Amino acid sequence: MISRGCGRSRVRVLWRRLRATCASVMVTVVGGAALAQGPSPPPQPRVTIGYVEIAGDPRYEPITSYGRMVLKRRERPFAGAQLGLDDAQASARVLKIEFALERIPVASAAELAGAVTKARDAGVHFFIVDAPAAALELLAGAVRGRDILVFNATASDDTLRRNLCVAEFVHTLPSMAMGMDALMQYLVSRKWTNLLAFEGPLPADATMTKAFENSAKKFGARIVARQQFKPGTDPREREKNDPALLSAINRDYDVVFVADHSFDFARQVPYHTVRARPVVGSIDLEPVAWHWTWEHHGAPQVNSRFQKLPGGRHMEGADWAAWIAVKMMAQATLRTRSVDFDKQRKFMLEEGSFDGDKGLAVSVRPWDHQLRQSVLLAAPYSVVARAPVEGFLHKTNELDTLGDDEPETPCRLNK
Repeated sequence: MISRGCGRSRVRVLWRRLRATCASVMVTVVGGAALAQGPSPPPQPRVTIGYVEIAGDPRYEPITSYGRMVLKRRERPFAGAQLGLDDAQASARVLKIEFALERIPVASAAELAGAVTKARDAGVHFFIVDAPAAALELLAGAVRGRDILVFNATASDDTLRRNLCVAEFVHTLPSMAMGMDALMQYLVSRKWTNLLAFEGPLPADATMTKAFENSAKKFGARIVARQQFKPGTDPREREKNDPALLSAINRDYDVVFVADHSFDFARQVPYHTVRARPVVGSIDLEPVAWHWTWEHHGAPQVNSRFQKLPGGRHMEGADWAAWIAVKMMAQATLRTRSVDFDKQRKFMLEEGSFDGDKGLAVSVRPWDHQLRQSVLLAAPYSVVARAPVEGFLHKTNELDTLGDDEPETPCRLNK
């Protein structure tokens, strides 16, 4: 016979053994699950693109007339970079690599270099810079010799390609020389070789006119007269602000060229010259990197995707320049199957060609890092022609008939 106290003691011992067994089973199950999961997967590789812009950039202020009418609204091309990022997602899924776009606003041109170097220290190698030439000149010293590529998407100044000549810069927007060469090829192809030039008072107007003169010499046209105009409606200065009086010269001409960055005078030139002549330059027929009416080589699809972005505006040249910059980075990553900067850089600058939806494949000129590309000659509601124009030949690449060919430039990044 077993006593009641002794029975309770035995029950307690059995209960302790049962609890120990359950705990052992739980440890085994949890441990087995941990073993089944294994170590955490490595983080997904990431390519981050910095988009740097200057707040209050006067280039994006609306262009107004003397009567304060808004003549043109100019938009920042960040939407072009966004479109490029959206298009890169297909490559990202194939490569299992993440592409990201980081918008970096700065308060002034003086802060541009600091923002870029700070982002580089945080691991960013690629930058699209939306800034005027003077700001890019300040940036040049900070990026020389560093593992950085800066894509200039908004400054067409030839001095950046010729005199500054920075190996870390890639210019995706056509240069001023490329635009004027494209325009001149078209005029010469139509046998419109006698040209009247109207030049405004701004330094940018003088630069544009000089580039036009250089192109005229290059392709065998001639400027029969160069007239300085003064914007405004002051009747005492009508000899300087009236297109009819400015065009009443004793030489005939085939075309009127206008260089007017303020645009208020340019809009008055068509239909107001003494002779009935086409107008080119700052109005009517303009050389551009992109135009919303371009209908070939996949362009309608690009334009359609762009207009689905917030804002719904038409895609313009700077948007295209930002878009192709992102496309180049994505393609370099896809083709090299790597996020290694040196491999990506080598592909973009030395090996790769890219579809810019303008017909001829685009690629980087080794001597000045200008992106060789077609230039569209656009009227307000149609693309009239695409340059290089048929008949203008080059020994290696017909796109090098536009802008500075290797023998013509002081920049020698490939030497």
